[in-house]
Amino acid sequence: MPVERRQRKEGGAGKREKAGGPDIVPVIGEQAPGALARELLAAAEALEAASQAPAPAGVASYDVRVRIRDGDTPVFGPGRLTLLRAIEATGSISAAARRMGMSYRRAWLLVEAMNHEFREPLVTRHIGGVSGGGAQLTPFAQNLTAHYDTLIKEIRLLLDAHVPTFDAYLKGSKAVDPDEG
Repeated sequence: MPVERRQRKEGGAGKREKAGGPDIVPVIGEQAPGALARELLAAAEALEAASQAPAPAGVASYDVRVRIRDGDTPVFGPGRLTLLRAIEATGSISAAARRMGMSYRRAWLLVEAMNHEFREPLVTRHIGGVSGGGAQLTPFAQNLTAHYDTLIKEIRLLLDAHVPTFDAYLKGSKAVDPDEG
């Protein structure tokens, strides 16, 4: 019997007890469309920013956030890539969610969305068993992430070639003015 039904039957009315008190189980559709994606993207960007050393004053730098869209709908970007990498590293959606600081439910909904947005599933799940189940990326997902990584590397190479030009425009820069000469 699913946990939610079991809890309601036992008188929990859809609540789960946590160390800090009861936590109401969210219902699908309560969150505004796109809010979850924005929240996950912000978490992924914060992780990326934390891993980079800040550029000193007078030295130009840039941010790259590429999101792949299907029409107007974003279907892949830094947040989903981070989730897939966490699933690949941990072998579990729940462990990946914990690693990213998000709920299992949110991670599961993102995986479900990705599996439906692409022509082939990105994540396969193994339910139960002696080892307690798990998840893994499909070869299709591994190819998708490799192509996305290649795209980002190529964009960064292009931007790296132009950053010195922008250094010269910054206050306190010691670079040669590109407009002179």
